[in-house]
Amino acid sequence: LELITALFSEMAGAPIPPQTLISLLGIPKEDLTPGTIPSASKAQFENAVKQSVDEGDTAEAYKKVFTNHIARIENSIKVMADLRGPLQKLHAITGGDLKKIEAFFCDTIPEPNTGKPMPPGMINALLHVPGDATTCTEEQLLNCVEKNLDPSDSSDKMLAVLKKHGAA
Repeated sequence: LELITALFSEMAGAPIPPQTLISLLGIPKEDLTPGTIPSASKAQFENAVKQSVDEGDTAEAYKKVFTNHIARIENSIKVMADLRGPLQKLHAITGGDLKKIEAFFCDTIPEPNTGKPMPPGMINALLHVPGDATTCTEEQLLNCVEKNLDPSDSSDKMLAVLKKHGAA
């Protein structure tokens, strides 16, 4: 749902609230379980795209947005193939401690914010852990990194940060 939210937000030119997207996708309330991230079927996704087309929209505008998101996903798959082991090592050596995981993420942020602390609660939101959590699972870490990679991120760049944190 996060990737679909990012796609629709870019198409709209403004953030789309999760409740709006869930409604647009036609996800029934009974499918919404606390603590889980809902998913959409291909048919739900296609229907939502059709519903989102406004008069005056062009196929070219949609093509650009879809092309950008496809490039992001393809890069993420490629980079994660190289990062999976080192990220698992990072989780093992930190025990999933959010303060240590946050330090890693802060070092991946582009200049001029590299190494600067995140706002309170931001790491919890990124990792999809409760606000009072102090650790994350390996799966939460892997999913978070994979979802937040963009086309400018490379294996070399990310491995250098992992090395700094003793995981590569």
